[in-house]
Amino acid sequence: MTDLNSRIARDLLARVDRNIVPEVKRNNEAVRNLAEALQQQFRTCNTLLEGAEALVPERNLLQRATLMHGGSAYEGLCVTKKTDFDILVVLNKPYIFTNFELLRDSSKFFCLKWKRGNGLSDCAGYLHAAELQSRLFDELIACINRIESVTGIRKVDYKKGLAAINLYITTDRDTHISVDLAPQIAVRKWGECPDLTSLYSLPGTLQDHVRRLECNGSPIYLFSPAVPGRHDNQHRLCNINFSMLEKEFLRSNTDVRDMVRLVKLVGEACQWKKYGLKSFLIKRVAVKHFGDLQTKTLWDGFRALLAHIWKELETNTIYGFFVKDEQVFQKKPDKVAEFRAALAEALGWSAEDARRKLERELSLY
Repeated sequence: MTDLNSRIARDLLARVDRNIVPEVKRNNEAVRNLAEALQQQFRTCNTLLEGAEALVPERNLLQRATLMHGGSAYEGLCVTKKTDFDILVVLNKPYIFTNFELLRDSSKFFCLKWKRGNGLSDCAGYLHAAELQSRLFDELIACINRIESVTGIRKVDYKKGLAAINLYITTDRDTHISVDLAPQIAVRKWGECPDLTSLYSLPGTLQDHVRRLECNGSPIYLFSPAVPGRHDNQHRLCNINFSMLEKEFLRSNTDVRDMVRLVKLVGEACQWKKYGLKSFLIKRVAVKHFGDLQTKTLWDGFRALLAHIWKELETNTIYGFFVKDEQVFQKKPDKVAEFRAALAEALGWSAEDARRKLERELSLY
């Protein structure tokens, strides 16, 4: 029965590959074209401001910045045509991790205190994250406005969000794409951050992956100069994220990645977004329990992943894996109870039950 369940589950994902992925790839091409145009603007961004000869680093933030792609479209995790496209704007000197001491604030977010460098700071010598974001947003908008044309794109609108410039793209094919353009400070060594899980506590495969990233000088985790809510020292707080680490790790472990895809697909059919379930939560739980999942068949791994989410919600939250006491999911207890009941119902399904649910609820089927 397990083999039959996995064959049915594999067929469900194959339908996504046939009917959804080609459209996502076409949108992906348009987003890449936009990213290339933006990168070109970064190289000449000193002409954005008057008096270029008088520029100081604080007023020329993007010239050496690089762009990286994130979101479900680049992780092989898309299950609908409307999927996530993120463009990460990774800053260069002086906004690099070796110039900072990384500190955990009482809010559980992070502060970056200058050790060296001459970037934006407050009176106590901490990075002024709010001012950095404000200036980055202004420069990014100026770059967007300077782009005259992009292959495959007819129109680009934008607005400022909490942690990103939200782009709304209309393609030549009259499809609509949402992209988050998010400034980041990259950290390229694991042990730099306080309250970080010990490298040796991670699953062995993930340890190896982190070491490869360190050897290559690639970003391992990132800080965004923006946090939700209201906090003391709000102006200096940054949020940590592990999106690029999880992206590359799951792309290189396709069996576990497909378990995440199947949870996302069933979640779409069951409308679990109303409970607050997001793609990154599924990924985080999958990475946390990778050692358990990696030996299972697709269907058994899917059920195990659901069970891990259900179990973690016993405390009405989901804690992060990489940072001590990091709550990545918070909802009212009654909403969590509803969500756990929905997960328990799905845990009782066979793959055939899941197929019927998808055929009823999703036009793809």
